Amino acid sequence: MADQKISAMPAAATLTGAELVPLVQSGANVRSTISTLRAFGSNYGGFSSTLDQTGSITAGTAMTFNTTDVADGVTVVSNSRITVPADGIYNLQFSSQFKNVENTQEDVTIWFRVDGVDLANSATQTTIPARKSASIFGYGVTAWNIFLDLNAGQYVQIVWLPTVATLTMEHLPASVSPAYPAIPSVIATMMQVA
Repeated sequence: MADQKISAMPAAATLTGAELVPLVQSGANVRSTISTLRAFGSNYGGFSSTLDQTGSITAGTAMTFNTTDVADGVTVVSNSRITVPADGIYNLQFSSQFKNVENTQEDVTIWFRVDGVDLANSATQTTIPARKSASIFGYGVTAWNIFLDLNAGQYVQIVWLPTVATLTMEHLPASVSPAYPAIPSVIATMMQVA
């Protein structure tokens, strides 16, 4: 086949994954398929918790997960360690629901740990509203994401520290009337992006 500019080549038909791609691996010319390349970069996981969670007011507590919603490569170890299988850049996103039973606003500070070490400049403090009445509590949702450069086998934890022990992360069961799905206490997704 003669050399030609990419712009002069015809457009490809719909890819099947079986197409061959030339590569250099350990100094040798090799071939791979598009499916294999996709599998290399497809590390992801989605996790949640159907449990209420209580934190400490004197030291950060790792958020825990008891449900794997979807996963390919990324796992949760020891209920809180979101663990990656390969070197790369990962995007960690989460949301957590807090319940305040106090008559005053209360704060919660959240940050990340990598391999058990607090990640510098990763903390955020948010205020959860006070309860409205004897039966209507204050709720607040925290949600954000972070990009992390991780090595294979490293893990990330999402850590929280409430100002009072009665500030908890709460899950709620599905409602029948009016109908809506259950609310996890925390949802997290980790996806390799590079």
